[in-house]
Amino acid sequence: MISIDFETRSKTNLLTDGVYNYASCPSTEIICMAYSVDGVAPELWLPGDLVPAVFASQTHDHYYAWNAAFERLIWDIMVCDHDFPEIPLEQWYCSAYASRCSNMPAALGNAARCLNVEQQKSDRGHALIKLLCIPLADGTFCKDPKLLEEMYDYCLQDVRAEQSTLNQVRAPTDDEWEDYFTNERINDRGVRIDRALAAGAQDYAEEEVEDLVAQIEYLTDGAVVKARGEKLKDWVVERLTEEQQKLLVKHRGGEKMLSLDKYNRARLLALDDIDPTVAEVIECSDFAQRSSVGKFNNMLLRADPQDDRVRGAFMANGAAASGRYSSRGLQVHNFPRDSMADPEAVRQDIIDTIVHDDMVDFFGANIMTILSHMLRPALIPAPSKKFLAADWSAIEGRVAPWLCNDSEGEKKLQLYRHGEPIYEIAAGRIYYKGVEDVTSDERQVGKVAELSLQFGGGENAFLGMARNYGVRMSVVAAKNVKLAWRAANPWAQHIWADCERAIMLAIRKPTQTYKAGRMVYFTVPDILCGGLTLFCQLPCGRLLTYPDTRIEVVDSEYGTRNQITYLRSAFLPKATEKAWPRSSLWGGLAFQNAVQATAASLLRGALRQCDAAGLPVILHVHDEIVVESTPAQLGQHRERLAGIMNNGPEWAAGLPLQAEVKTLDRFGK
Repeated sequence: MISIDFETRSKTNLLTDGVYNYASCPSTEIICMAYSVDGVAPELWLPGDLVPAVFASQTHDHYYAWNAAFERLIWDIMVCDHDFPEIPLEQWYCSAYASRCSNMPAALGNAARCLNVEQQKSDRGHALIKLLCIPLADGTFCKDPKLLEEMYDYCLQDVRAEQSTLNQVRAPTDDEWEDYFTNERINDRGVRIDRALAAGAQDYAEEEVEDLVAQIEYLTDGAVVKARGEKLKDWVVERLTEEQQKLLVKHRGGEKMLSLDKYNRARLLALDDIDPTVAEVIECSDFAQRSSVGKFNNMLLRADPQDDRVRGAFMANGAAASGRYSSRGLQVHNFPRDSMADPEAVRQDIIDTIVHDDMVDFFGANIMTILSHMLRPALIPAPSKKFLAADWSAIEGRVAPWLCNDSEGEKKLQLYRHGEPIYEIAAGRIYYKGVEDVTSDERQVGKVAELSLQFGGGENAFLGMARNYGVRMSVVAAKNVKLAWRAANPWAQHIWADCERAIMLAIRKPTQTYKAGRMVYFTVPDILCGGLTLFCQLPCGRLLTYPDTRIEVVDSEYGTRNQITYLRSAFLPKATEKAWPRSSLWGGLAFQNAVQATAASLLRGALRQCDAAGLPVILHVHDEIVVESTPAQLGQHRERLAGIMNNGPEWAAGLPLQAEVKTLDRFGK
């Protein structure tokens, strides 16, 4: 095993242009490389030095680095300019990925600090990078000998910190490493963007943001002149009822606060009794804060100028609590699922710079909505190729009752197996009417209830999703929907209670195992951050991790009660705090993690199968896989993809999966 860390300099901006463009830029060069063999004290290599014997002999086949994609791509410079041997992708192991698999932070400094390892990352790095790695005004680089010596020490310390951190986290399994390698091959392949569409859309979006901010200023009589911030929040809160203000309450690290984030904005906009002017201000703010501008800009910055492909968009195990993939740079996981009905027509209007108001009138939506629904269509196959897209129908809705492994859950699964109208049935039970009498508006209520309430969420969870489906109602009406859905789905309440009971027992009796449906919970003392680490073993065998889990007595409006808490690695402590922030864990949340994680394991397994079958996957989003095919391969690829998506693994026996494969000229829904 060899641990490696590079320090480099370039005229390309790594943060905005991405690692693939950075590594391939002719101006990018190596400042130094620190490396350690089998955990011994790290050594330093500088340009002009001979190739160290350990690399020349190639006697090691495991090369570790924190965020290894960077070192792997920079290694091409070592091969081309410094006569180092090539290292295959499958020999590059990512220490940051191993950290995320243990539900530890993705950044080295945060992980080392959270784990309290002996070797910490130096705080000097950020300043040194600004001084030595970014070009000066005249285009040259600072090469001050004293600063370079500091950079060499910093690089060596990074290797020490990485090794200390890697020694503390759980070693990923072979399947988990194969998930990582599969993800890197997808990243290397990249996805092509429609450059003309992205450039035109960005211009429209910037103009629209200016108009929305002007409208906010007009509606608030000049009291608010920005689309976000404390003044906007205060203006809105002052005009809400006490019941409406409760929808903005958030808890962070034991502190209670009011937040006007996108989830709470959605809750307010789903209300049918909110003041119209306040609603319009919130809506203008919401549209202005949509990230269409940034996403189209990211497409243009990160696309390879040679083939217009954006590479490196996916992070394996990016959501550390569940193991789901996440997206960076391009951020396709945050694209709206819906696309414009006629994306080709919208594209042409954008490129032709049709007048702003004419676009709004013709398509019946504001510009920001139009542009957000053109994000998916901005991803296109290579010339003369097509997309094959397949996504699982209602994957979490199927996984949830299957994980319960009881008769009530089986009843829900039977509805899926027989192709019953799930949302109409849900609406019928909410409104006490037959399925055939359910209206389209009531069906939407049933759909939102199915999607938002199965993890113990209440009326807030319902309202948070309602607006996305055009559903508006009062808080009281949302409470009634919640109660009706729970009465019709007793399996859900049973599994929430079973998960919480199993966790409580696992904490009280370490190393003993306790089942909740198809999940198994147990704790192990004195690993990771100390205390008890709670594990949830999924049916696939993969482990979910909750560091330093404990039972605490807390005061509430109903008196004192026991509460499960764990170290929340995704939160960062304040500069003045030493203790890492904690988060509460209850049955509904534990079940949500398990459902999302099981769905993620299905996707991970399907991607491995696609990779083994030679299907060129170019992107994936939660429950969807997209393959790029030539006309000659289309039929064969379609058959293989359909077989993989509709036939689950052995561990998922009894789980009804359904996926349809579509042929697309653009990514869409």
